[in-house]
Amino acid sequence: MNYKTVTLSVCLAFFPAAASAQSDEQEEQRVTLTTDDGWNLNARYLKAAADAPTVVFIHTQKSDLTEWLTWLKPMRRYGFGYLAMDLRGHGNSFITPDGATTTWKSFSLSGSDNEYNKMLRDVDAALAYLSTNSVSGGETVLAGSVLGANLAIKAAAIHPEIAMVIALSPALNVNDVLSVNPLRAYGKRPLLIVAGADRERQYKEFQLLNDIAKMACGKQNVTVIVEPKGIGPGLVTKYNVRRLLDWIKNPRLPEIVDFSTTAAAGYPPEDGESEPPPAIEMPDFPQDGQ
Repeated sequence: MNYKTVTLSVCLAFFPAAASAQSDEQEEQRVTLTTDDGWNLNARYLKAAADAPTVVFIHTQKSDLTEWLTWLKPMRRYGFGYLAMDLRGHGNSFITPDGATTTWKSFSLSGSDNEYNKMLRDVDAALAYLSTNSVSGGETVLAGSVLGANLAIKAAAIHPEIAMVIALSPALNVNDVLSVNPLRAYGKRPLLIVAGADRERQYKEFQLLNDIAKMACGKQNVTVIVEPKGIGPGLVTKYNVRRLLDWIKNPRLPEIVDFSTTAAAGYPPEDGESEPPPAIEMPDFPQDGQ
């Protein structure tokens, strides 16, 4: 398989005003989101700096909001806001509408109206909370991982005002939360798909979803990042997270070059570590008939 390195230019094209760093006074808040079917969801919220976006984080199945911790510190430096929640039955969101306690272990894995599909209401609750804090859809980015990626795409298809989506390891079907038709309805908005190359089935599904996205959203609106290995939250490290945040600022198809520019990309490792960031790569997909 042939790969070419992708470099992401740093430009504030989508969010034109520069996002300043968070002030020392701006603190993360612990908040509760209430869904329209009565779930109270544990969440963490940081207000964005002026003219900066807010990212809604939607974790994968059997996980919780802590899978996004790698993102939170650099987001503060960028001035970005965030709203990270525990989906129903996950983390500290375990109280049912009738006051009982439960976890995802009791949820049905099938059915178009199972609790996993009802998690769209969890996303709606997050968007409603942002609205009450004067954050518009045009200032909102949905970022999801595996199940969360499918939910993010589906929620964005329902809410065309959402600015863009980052989908880590989206799949055709996660517990009957489907992605193909929502992807077709997503429209001409920026979409970033991040995938790992070391899991054959997931990688094949990514290739199919990438083709569908380019047809539905327009090639110029779809950016793909392929990491050598990993799935979902494991695809993002402190060495590449800033590239994803730069994409939010400039969600255009990056320039493809014939040699690695990782060392010259301007992203030195943090905390004194010397390991360079992994290359961000885009595969050469075979054309029809090849």
